Amino acid sequence: MKSALKKTLLSSLVVPFALGAQSASAELITDWGYDVVSQFSNWTASPGEGGVTPSDDDHTLSWGTDSQSSISITDVSSPSGLITNGGYVDGGVFTHNNFVIDANDAALTSFDLTSTLTLTPFSPSGDPVDPLSRTFDSFFSETFNGGECVDASTSICDDIFTVFNINDLNAVPTENGYEFESPAFTIDDYSYTVFLELAGLVMLDDDACAEAGALVGCVGLLTEEGAVNNFETRFRITATEVPEPGTLALLGMGLAGLGLARRKKAAKH
Repeated sequence: MKSALKKTLLSSLVVPFALGAQSASAELITDWGYDVVSQFSNWTASPGEGGVTPSDDDHTLSWGTDSQSSISITDVSSPSGLITNGGYVDGGVFTHNNFVIDANDAALTSFDLTSTLTLTPFSPSGDPVDPLSRTFDSFFSETFNGGECVDASTSICDDIFTVFNINDLNAVPTENGYEFESPAFTIDDYSYTVFLELAGLVMLDDDACAEAGALVGCVGLLTEEGAVNNFETRFRITATEVPEPGTLALLGMGLAGLGLARRKKAAKH
């Protein structure tokens, strides 16, 4: 066998070992710390007395004069515990305190809810990842308690939340509600994706969508009158291995070497 052909075949055999060594050089992040901060913004209200009052940290919106209703969201934080390709961890809790307000009072009609997640590699440790944010454009209908309730109402009468931008959030239904996929990010040889689930979200009946001023097939929540309505959020993270550009280049060199070896062998015959 000629020297050039021997070198070509040798490079073809060496490449798979080089690929294996390179893919093993970057370690999968298996455990993450996390901080979730959520805030309300861009809220609007119907005409009436009092308006909508935010808390100092924009975690609560309240309306009503003598008696008040409100929505609120909590934050979560942990130094570790979010396991890659593992189960969910608890996120913040969305709460609607649904109480009777005076007919002359202003009521919440719409708001944005932005949830921002900051991940910090715990095992192996590393610097925090750029924050991931999701904004839900939401509309709210304070139903008239003396009127005709929507069919799915369990009280006199359930209030209605709808998510206007559901189709822009990569949402899919789950057993508990809807799950929202965040854009993937890459660290070393791995691509990571976070999925946020909001329990209680459902595709509402046509009459509920119409009452809320939304299109047929809208997604949202019904909340019981005279009660504290809590809706849990939770999230998980997945990872897949992706080849780096150098790995792809080595793979191309290996394939080219195999092709050259075949051509030389064919020419010899």
